[in-house]
Amino acid sequence: MEMEMRAMEDIEMAEDITPPLPPLTAALHDAFFLTHCSSCFSPLPNSSISHSNLLRYCSPICSRSDSLTAAVFSTDHFPFSDTSDLRASLRLLHLLLSDSSAWRSAPPERIFGLLTNREKLMLAEDDSEVFVKIRKGADAMAASRRTNSADIRYDNALEEAILCLVLTNAVEVQDSVGQTIGIAVYHPTFCWINHSCSPNACYRFETPSDSINTRLRISPFCTDIGTGEGSCNQMSTVRRNFSHFITKDFQGYGPRVMVRSIKSMRKGEAVTIAYCDLLQPKAVRQSELLSRYKFVCSCQRCSAKPPTYVDHALQEISAFNVELLDSTSISNFDYDTAMRRIDDYVNNAIAEYLSIGSPESCCEKLQNLLTLGFYDEQAEDGDGKQLLNLRLHPVHFLLLNTYTALASAYKVRSWNDDENQCNATMSKTSAAYSLFLAGATHHLFLNEPSLIASAANCWVVAGESLLILVKHSSLWGSNTSKSSSPMGEITCLNCSWVDKFNTNRIHGRSIEADFREFSIGISNCIADISHKYWSFLAHECSYLKAFTDPFDFSWPKTITTCLNYHGRSCDCSKIQDVSEQDRQSIFELGIHCLFYGGYLASICYGHDSHLASQIECILHDMN
Repeated sequence: MEMEMRAMEDIEMAEDITPPLPPLTAALHDAFFLTHCSSCFSPLPNSSISHSNLLRYCSPICSRSDSLTAAVFSTDHFPFSDTSDLRASLRLLHLLLSDSSAWRSAPPERIFGLLTNREKLMLAEDDSEVFVKIRKGADAMAASRRTNSADIRYDNALEEAILCLVLTNAVEVQDSVGQTIGIAVYHPTFCWINHSCSPNACYRFETPSDSINTRLRISPFCTDIGTGEGSCNQMSTVRRNFSHFITKDFQGYGPRVMVRSIKSMRKGEAVTIAYCDLLQPKAVRQSELLSRYKFVCSCQRCSAKPPTYVDHALQEISAFNVELLDSTSISNFDYDTAMRRIDDYVNNAIAEYLSIGSPESCCEKLQNLLTLGFYDEQAEDGDGKQLLNLRLHPVHFLLLNTYTALASAYKVRSWNDDENQCNATMSKTSAAYSLFLAGATHHLFLNEPSLIASAANCWVVAGESLLILVKHSSLWGSNTSKSSSPMGEITCLNCSWVDKFNTNRIHGRSIEADFREFSIGISNCIADISHKYWSFLAHECSYLKAFTDPFDFSWPKTITTCLNYHGRSCDCSKIQDVSEQDRQSIFELGIHCLFYGGYLASICYGHDSHLASQIECILHDMN
């Protein structure tokens, strides 16, 4: 029997479709023990309550709600780098054993109506890493419980099942600024929503104190795997149990989750969300879903033949035989091997930057990948070898990661010395990569609307980078003012959407606008300004100069386009002198990007989202 949730009525885009749903169990990541309440996940006040050396609570109510976990928690029993999975499992195990009716009625493969996936996850030959984690985790949970209770059982099957349930159903929880701080397992109302690589819904988190009155607009439906239909007896049982789940407040602590539509739905249509990063090609998504959830996705996007444009572009590579001195690409190369080696190269460069703080090395390595391509020696037909130059499509998923890393690394480099002219150049390069990434994500979003959340985030980051660039007075010459326009006076002569968004933002209202009109109007303004100033922004970056603007995602005109700039680095000795009007135009470009990202975020999460908070902080800093 397979479960899903379906729309009970016609639903439009950007509408909440569930009330705030409390978790069955939740646990902070270990890194946030000292800063957040282990029960409700709220930031800790100056005075907090502690049950152990690690677990802390914001109030007596939270302390009492988590008393069992505090009693059994011990780092001696949990020899893992992060214990959130195990602590969430302990909470759920206690809940299960305290509710004997739920335990008696639960079939072996489901507990509280949620699939455990134990049989698939415990196949040692299938995934030894997961198998070992579950075995050791269940042993640690059992040891912890037996130390603190009279429970005498000689096998850990129940602990294994509970831990498997958590690994299968838990989602990462973000706080009000979008920071991942823990995990939670929610009611079947949420967990029965299936995955799609082209989903029609997403979700956000709310604190327990939030007063939101939204009725439940989706209902459960079960399908017999053999017949593909739901029987009346099955549905009767499901609806009876579902009523029990939705009305019973199992724990009462932790962040609530709300589901929101990102596409319109017809009555009876299945509601879907994404279980993985959608900005990955089909093979990567399928591998991730199979590894964690043990299923092969057969959604419309994954089943498309030929592959959708987005999936094709996300994985497209051109290979050139260096010895042939020919710009014609070849097809007889080992794609999987090439991808693995390029992936390792990119990840190692980013890991070096994040772990030892070396942005210069990261920039050099990733810039070389962009401008020179990746050289790989592979066996060819027969006994010989061929030296290949591999180039990725401008919106290849590894290059999206590369643009993100370069925007961050150049931003870090720009803050070394505010008075150094070269740092302004670094800021300009960071802004160029941020804008190019936003344009690339927007390009994919136009072909796959479910990428709206990724597009929203990238536009906000691009807007912030451009506004930071405006603040670098050393870049703008002696004829520019050090001040920027007040936020309340932001206007656009070519579109009304900036004014409309800003007015609604100031008054804390949701923007009422036709999605297509707003998106086309504001993105056209962004394209117009970007085209005018792209050569200025990309002046120090040989790879970006090969594109006419941040909306041009065709392959460079010739394979030597980027090579013509081989070896060039930032020219710190000469900065283009621009006028105050140019600076104001780039300021307006940043505002357009910021507000477009804010509008897309309001569709995904409502007007009071973590991205909305980020936008307010950015505008406050500009003032």
